Amino acid sequence: MVALALAPSLAFARVTTPLGRTPKAEHRGQAKLWEDSDGQFAIARPDGSRWSFQSKVRGPGGQQVPLFASAQGSGAQLVVQSAEGITDLKLLTRMLNDNLGKQEAVRVETIERLLARGGDAFGFKFTVADETRGRVAVVRTGQHIALVIASWPFGTAPEIVDDVEAMIGSLGPVPEAMAPGVF
Repeated sequence: MVALALAPSLAFARVTTPLGRTPKAEHRGQAKLWEDSDGQFAIARPDGSRWSFQSKVRGPGGQQVPLFASAQGSGAQLVVQSAEGITDLKLLTRMLNDNLGKQEAVRVETIERLLARGGDAFGFKFTVADETRGRVAVVRTGQHIALVIASWPFGTAPEIVDDVEAMIGSLGPVPEAMAPGVF
C-alpha cells in the first residue's frame, strides 16, 4: 500500500543519474584467463595494462607464491596461494578472520559467502588503521583451495577495487579441468 501513497508524487519525478559510481557495462566476451602453471587455478586478467601478473614469486617467508598481481602506480596488490590439505573453506576463512582481527590496528568485517567461478567461496574485508583496505577470500578451484589476499591504500581509484572483486569472482579451476560445458 506504500506504493499507492507515493503514486501522486511520482507524476512530478524527474530522471537523474545515480550518485556515486555507475555500474560497469557487462563484457560480452569471455575474459582472458591467467592459468597457474601447476594447474591449480585460473583467474581473469583485468582489461588493459593496469595490472601486472607474476608467477612463482617468493613470499616474505621464502614460500613460493603461485600468483602475485599488482596494479601499477596504485599500491594495490593481490596474492593467490594454494591452501593444501584444507577441506573446510568456511573454517579456514573463520581462522583467518580471527587471526587477522587479533592484530593491532586491524579491523575485520563479518565473513560472507562470495560468488566465484569455482563455486564455494567465503571471504571478508579488512581495514588497517586509516591506511589500507583489503579483502581475503577462500575459493574452491576444482580439487584445490585457493587463498586470496588483496590490499590497496585508502584513496585508491574505484576501478582498482572493482578489478579485485572481479578477479576474486573469476577464480576457479583451469577450464580444461572442468566438466565439458561448465565454462
